[in-house]
Amino acid sequence: MKLTCTRNHLMEAISTVQRVVATRSSDPVLDGILLVAEQELVLTGYDSETGIEFKMEADISNKGSIVVPAKYLSEVVRKLPDNQVYLEVQDDHILIIKSGSSLFHLRGYSADRYPEIRFVEDETRIVVKQSTLKEMINQTIFAVSSDQSRPILMGLNMICEHETLTLVALDGFRLAVRHEHISGLDTNVNIIVPAKAMGEIARIMSDSDDEVIISPSHNYIIFNKGEVKLVTRLIKGEFLNYKSIIPREADTSLFIAPDVLLASIERASIMIESDDRRFPVTLNTPDSDTMVIESKTDIGAAKEEIPIALSGDKVEIDFNPRFFIEVLRQIGLEQVMLTFSGSLGPCSIKPEEGDKFFYLILPLRR
Repeated sequence: MKLTCTRNHLMEAISTVQRVVATRSSDPVLDGILLVAEQELVLTGYDSETGIEFKMEADISNKGSIVVPAKYLSEVVRKLPDNQVYLEVQDDHILIIKSGSSLFHLRGYSADRYPEIRFVEDETRIVVKQSTLKEMINQTIFAVSSDQSRPILMGLNMICEHETLTLVALDGFRLAVRHEHISGLDTNVNIIVPAKAMGEIARIMSDSDDEVIISPSHNYIIFNKGEVKLVTRLIKGEFLNYKSIIPREADTSLFIAPDVLLASIERASIMIESDDRRFPVTLNTPDSDTMVIESKTDIGAAKEEIPIALSGDKVEIDFNPRFFIEVLRQIGLEQVMLTFSGSLGPCSIKPEEGDKFFYLILPLRR
């Protein structure tokens, strides 16, 4: 293999695929990045569950391939003195890297030892804007469970039906649902994608209207944005029916500016050092146009009043402030509706109009 390319583009490719490279694997080959030079230079990272492939332009004089330790390849390329980079593979699996007056020899492995990763897309295709998918993931992924005894809840439930793409996350304390209407979407899909892989997808997606093609199958799913593809195994099993846990009726409803509520809860959280259940933030509605946010800990106390428009019963209810903060940070609307089912029931957060998102947060029992 012999080629020249730009350091900036090569560093972008390395940084992208390195995110899924295994670390301290029992097989040292998986600690590396696969480089294949044919019509273009293709870099691949893989951790036995998720793989990322990055295709980039290069001036290739000799085709070839090699696996190089990701850590050292990244450090070398990042610190090269010139933007022009020359790569050459010798017969004994040594990668030569030249740039300016710098010369490196990195010992690698034969590409034949690298596992074969299926990046072939099936017939089912979901086409969505990259910015939309990125937003949908960011607005739900924080509610994914980290409980390894319940692996199904460690993923995002992706549902396609009735021209709507839906992402659902649930961890036993809160529920996050995000809908997006996609005209012409005629496929029916109900799968669970690992949260770790979805987090990488959100980082890879741009904030543009460029499209990403999603190709799910029975065992894996591929996200293709052109020069970058990500494939990951699906989580087997049946996700919980989130619709069954949404309250049908509410005793209390109120309208509030989410940025105002967020700022108030963040200020009340200053007194709370951890997620300890003994130290919640209390939401209290003494009248129909005021909400009082309070916290009281061993450090001190905080109290603040904010304006609301309430209908129904008054409430006084305790919550883990982090659960509210993570939701409210993702809402860009001027006003949302909160509903409560008594002082022991969950709090629902949804748009003033429409059903683009829905959040459910369980209270802390006193």
